[in-house]
Amino acid sequence: MTDASTSASQSSQDVLFYVLNSTEPEKRSRFLSKLLNKIQQEHRRCDVRFENEQEAQRYDLTLWDYTPQSFIVHSVMNEFPAPIQLYGETIAKPCRDVLVNLHPKFPQQFQHYQRTIEILDQTDYLVQMGRERYKAYKAQGIEPTVHKIGF
Repeated sequence: MTDASTSASQSSQDVLFYVLNSTEPEKRSRFLSKLLNKIQQEHRRCDVRFENEQEAQRYDLTLWDYTPQSFIVHSVMNEFPAPIQLYGETIAKPCRDVLVNLHPKFPQQFQHYQRTIEILDQTDYLVQMGRERYKAYKAQGIEPTVHKIGF
């Protein structure tokens, strides 16, 4: 019975790695915008974890310019209720649905989410830190799914 309950809890958590064939930060931001647009279309909630609050603020400006015909409803640091929240390192109130982790360090709160998404590019530092996070998920008993984009 212990094995069944363990595998049931693991199968309820989903970890995806999107690995982009680029070293350009703009392409990573653009991919994130497309992903958030899809999450919004699916009527899901999402927390995006950046390395710091300044990165969240910078991306906020980018997101306003994503596409004129498709506004992505979002807020920075939970300033107001919105289905998509942009955070610095610390997420005060996890939405418990989707976490997009752009922070180079392992998201300790990932267990609070149904799905965790990691977005990497070919920058040496991001690849190295992504490998560390991949190992950390495996150590938690989760087999991440890897999608290579543009290879």
